[in-house]
Amino acid sequence: MSQRKFLVLGAGMMGRAVVFDLVQSHGKDCLSVIDANKTACDSLRDWLDIEAHNLDAKDNAIDKHINDSEAIIVALPYGFNLGFMKKAISAGAHFCDLGGNDDIVSSQLALDNEAKKAGVLCLPDCGLAPGMADVLGAYLVSQFEAVEELTIRVGGLPQHPVPPLNYQLVFSVGGLINEYKEKCKVLRDGKITLVEPMDEVEDLEFDGIGKLEAFTTSGGAAWLPEIYQGKIDKLDYKTIRYPGHAVIFQSILKLGLADENEIAPGITPRKILEGQIVKTLSGNDEDLVLVRITVTGNIAGQKATKNLDIVERYDRENNITAMMRMTAYPTSIIAQMIVDGRIPERGVMTPEMCVPGDDLLNEMAGREITAKEY
Repeated sequence: MSQRKFLVLGAGMMGRAVVFDLVQSHGKDCLSVIDANKTACDSLRDWLDIEAHNLDAKDNAIDKHINDSEAIIVALPYGFNLGFMKKAISAGAHFCDLGGNDDIVSSQLALDNEAKKAGVLCLPDCGLAPGMADVLGAYLVSQFEAVEELTIRVGGLPQHPVPPLNYQLVFSVGGLINEYKEKCKVLRDGKITLVEPMDEVEDLEFDGIGKLEAFTTSGGAAWLPEIYQGKIDKLDYKTIRYPGHAVIFQSILKLGLADENEIAPGITPRKILEGQIVKTLSGNDEDLVLVRITVTGNIAGQKATKNLDIVERYDRENNITAMMRMTAYPTSIIAQMIVDGRIPERGVMTPEMCVPGDDLLNEMAGREITAKEY
């Protein structure tokens, strides 16, 4: 097998969008795809005429494909990320994944020396948030001499919300509940602090969208608090929803409906809740993704505030959701930047540590994802 530039593990929604972007950028022969779902593999072959292999994640045959690739992109549940990153390092291949779990990313960062010795760059957390939003946060911060506050607000929403939750499931239901349940890492007075999720609800508004709310959720700040502790007084990440979502979901959690204790063999309240969310909140409404990043500090000795907004909508022409575009495209772009030599660092990092924000913005603009800076 001749070496390919990219191997994509996962042919679900995010994997499909990664593959689509790679094909648009480098042609159908630049990659191969692996997924345990035969239907997903067949669908990708029919759609994009690419090489797809129906293999289980535990199949040792995958190792051959990893060894024959320059870069591995994992678009699978985050439980697979650490194991496949180890395989990529052993094979001398670069690595990207969608991240989403701080404990796993910590274990990945611990392999920094091994990756440096192998001469590769491994970047977990390459999706939307964690991922692109954090890179753009660091990009705005770099324009200031001193920073007092960095806030990141991100949300995936249906364009036509249906009460009472006014929400449509746009990614893993497990990931959604984790964001709503787990403690949130922030900076307060320059120190890393853990705060409660679904708290500190604030109002905000986007032109053409209307009134919204944002509240604390876990994971989205990535490693920005560690990078900027002692340098920025206040830093936090909040999720954007339509008004009223937080109070309803807080009530669901307070009732114990996301608890993980068994109420019968193999049955937990959380499993039931996840099943009901998938059943009732899955839908086919066209979605949108909102991003707002705000930095306050000093520029040229003067107090200044800079904002960056993105409003991204469903791609009707290619049947790709806004969440797929905003999660998978940055991952694809970052992997391409590594292979093309535009990110020279080696080791294990997260994107906000090394991905050039201006280059990422330019690449996104080439995919008709535009950011408004003001």
